[in-house]
Amino acid sequence: MPIQIAVGLVFGALLFYPALRICRRAGVRWPLALVVFVPLIGPLVLLALLAFMVWPNDPYGKR
Repeated sequence: MPIQIAVGLVFGALLFYPALRICRRAGVRWPLALVVFVPLIGPLVLLALLAFMVWPNDPYGKR
C-alpha cells in the first residue's frame, strides 16, 4: 500500500508543474492545478475544466 501512495505522489508531482504553467497562462488561479493529485481522475478533471471554461486571458474575448 505505501508504494502505491509513493508512486501516486511522484506521478502527481510530475504532472503538477505542467498543469501549473497551463493554469497560469490561461489566467486561472494556480490552486486549480492541485486537482492533478486526485488519483486516476484528477488530470482528466483538470483537462475538462480547462477545455470548457471561459479563460480570463482569452485574446478573442468572451465567445
